[in-house]
Amino acid sequence: MASIIIVSFNTEDLTRNCLASLAKFEPDSEVIVVDNASSDGSADMVASEFPDVKLIRLTENVGFGGANNVGYQHATRDDIILLNSDTILNDNALTQCRQRLHADPRLGVVSPALMGVDGRPQQCRHRFPTVGDHVRKALRKTPKSTADVPEDCCWLAGTCLVLKREAVESAGGLFDDALFMYWEDADLSSRLLAAGWRLAECKDIQIIHYGGASGGGPDSVRRPDLHAWYTFGRHHWFSKHRPVWERLSLWSLEVADTFRCYARGLLHREKRTEWVHATTMLRVLFGRIVGRKPSPIGKS
Repeated sequence: MASIIIVSFNTEDLTRNCLASLAKFEPDSEVIVVDNASSDGSADMVASEFPDVKLIRLTENVGFGGANNVGYQHATRDDIILLNSDTILNDNALTQCRQRLHADPRLGVVSPALMGVDGRPQQCRHRFPTVGDHVRKALRKTPKSTADVPEDCCWLAGTCLVLKREAVESAGGLFDDALFMYWEDADLSSRLLAAGWRLAECKDIQIIHYGGASGGGPDSVRRPDLHAWYTFGRHHWFSKHRPVWERLSLWSLEVADTFRCYARGLLHREKRTEWVHATTMLRVLFGRIVGRKPSPIGKS
């Protein structure tokens, strides 16, 4: 069977619903909840209502990637499932994913299709970014679609990842500890592909995903502290997986973009809200030069 790792951070009700669905459809799996120093009683709820779940209480928020790494250290099964706390199973989707994973020896990771509570599909497969994407964005052009991109040019979102332990180990481990949140799934996908594994989305297998329960939402509304980690993660990913000229090009493009935001704010008062994100981005970009990370979030 599988070890299912769930990171919980102030999502008491959602975590309860997720665990209840696992109890129904994955009764034989090892379920591990890593509580990231929640302040809403999430950990106590798990302990009292789901005594068979292996609960790990952290004394500080170590981030999504770090908490999953803690859960991975306690997992005992060969199949590893990373599952967000704001997901719900309506059937044995995870078992079906595991069957699909082992039907092809080349597969290292699969993801089910994601469906929102509004009945709309959510994207779980994304194109790896390029400097060209940022140039297109600066020119206000439509980004390229993921639909026709080969699997080896895409990464799978960390909402629900069904992995072979063998694949994880051959790729150097689960998540990069340098990433507090955001981009850890893109980095893992990159390393799995580099190690010779394939990844796939199981489009005919679905789970329900609320989305944004512990994160900051889309770029336009993301909190400055979360936006800082998103920007840091993007540049960290480029530094690991792209040539030097692309890293420098991205850095230059984003520095130029911040000054463009400041200029627009001076000319148009309604655009001054962009100054906060522009300032955040500059701090991250210059912080990387001196080896400084964004500040921790929710540290107790």
